[in-house]
Amino acid sequence: MKKVRVSRGLAVAAWVSVLSLGFAAAAQADTVQVNIKSILNARSVSTFSNGKIYTWTRGIDGNGYGDGYVTHSVAVHLNYTAGPTLPDSALFTANANHPTMLLNYSNSDSTGFQTHYLSGSDSVTFSVPQGNYSTVYLALTSSEGSTTIGVVLNYSDGPVTSTFTLPDYDQGLTSGVFHVDSNMQKWNNQNSPGDNFGHALDGFGVTTNSAKILTSVKLVKNTAGSYLVLWGVTGVGTVSTAVEQPAAGRAAFEKTRSQVVHAINCGDGKIRFENIAANSELTVFSLSGAKAAHLVCERGGNLVWNDSRNVPPGVYVFEIRSGAEIQRMQVMVGR
Repeated sequence: MKKVRVSRGLAVAAWVSVLSLGFAAAAQADTVQVNIKSILNARSVSTFSNGKIYTWTRGIDGNGYGDGYVTHSVAVHLNYTAGPTLPDSALFTANANHPTMLLNYSNSDSTGFQTHYLSGSDSVTFSVPQGNYSTVYLALTSSEGSTTIGVVLNYSDGPVTSTFTLPDYDQGLTSGVFHVDSNMQKWNNQNSPGDNFGHALDGFGVTTNSAKILTSVKLVKNTAGSYLVLWGVTGVGTVSTAVEQPAAGRAAFEKTRSQVVHAINCGDGKIRFENIAANSELTVFSLSGAKAAHLVCERGGNLVWNDSRNVPPGVYVFEIRSGAEIQRMQVMVGR
């Protein structure tokens, strides 16, 4: 997801990463948000849109039927102020433990899948944009105990397997594991918080061979009695192909420049987005997850955010939703 600066008197164009269609937007270096949309099979987060809460359906413990998490907007709607919840933006900024990580839930998803669950002895394989990676970061939760996970890195010349243990999401960290988010309560299917504030969303970085081309990753759940949820995948490296292979049964797709969304400073506090599809929605989030604006483009073409000067200068996440497609970018709003 590329960061683009928008300030007074400066016009910019932005490539917006396609996160929901099964292919990467373009070759890029450093941080790569891996598209795992094709394997998502669970809804683990209650979200809020159109004045309504859309409750999780297969959550984070009790084999997916015990509890889930909620977004910040759900908490605001319920006047909940006791403790932290997941940010609306699903964006977790880089720190000493991990790069910027973007997960797959959204307040706009209504009833869509957000995560991938593994119950019993199970496994899942997902493709990555082919390239040379130094590390692949996984966002995960384990409940009903810790989970031993086998990570099979499939290179162009063959697989390499490593293992790590992810602790229960209500327990302390183990070696190599970090918190993506923490100190949260879990929420039942009536959207009431419960238990303690020790619940987390964890992560682990798997070191890869940057001299080899990585094509896919397989996760093998080796602990039958636990319950594992995959939330997101982020790679650090250099992607060497412009377009990732599409999911099976889907036609190949590549956005042309005429289809790329551009963000252009208009002056007077206005930012214009070009090439917006009809019936698209634009939501602006701060990096803390607070919603700064929400606009609807019914006819398509251009969409103008008229009051960007009413928000403090800084980096914002712009989410553009058009049907099943979600596009996101970071934009720096200056003065």
